[in-house]
Amino acid sequence: MDIQWFPKTAPGVVSIYETNITLNKVVCDYFKDAYSTLIGYDKSNHLLLIKSLNKEEATLPKYSTNDLHSISIKPTYGRINGKGIIKNLAKFYPLDFSRKSLYKFDCEWDASQKILKVNLEREVL
Repeated sequence: MDIQWFPKTAPGVVSIYETNITLNKVVCDYFKDAYSTLIGYDKSNHLLLIKSLNKEEATLPKYSTNDLHSISIKPTYGRINGKGIIKNLAKFYPLDFSRKSLYKFDCEWDASQKILKVNLEREVL
C-alpha cells in the first residue's frame, strides 16, 4: 500500500465587509497576543497591511490613539471594526458593497515585522 498522508493546512483569508475586517482562524492565530493594530496600505504593491502591536508597543509615544485600531480575537475568527477603515481603504482599492456584501483575499504573515500582508490583487472567489 502506497499512502500519502495530507497535513492539516488551511489558507489564511481576510474578509472585508462594509463595517469591518474579519480574519479567519489561521490568520487570527498570528494576532492572539495583539493588544492593538496599525492598518495601512502599500500603494506600489497593492497590499493592505495589518501590524500587530503588543501593549508595550501600542503605548509608545510614536503612535497616537488615532493610529491604533482595536482587534477582538474569538475562538474561530478575529475582527477589526471600523467603517472609517473601510472608507480609507476604498480610496485605494475599489470596494462596491452594493454589488457584493464582502471581499475575500489571500494573505501572508511577515513574522519579522509582525505584519499581515493582504494581497488585494488575489481575491478569493
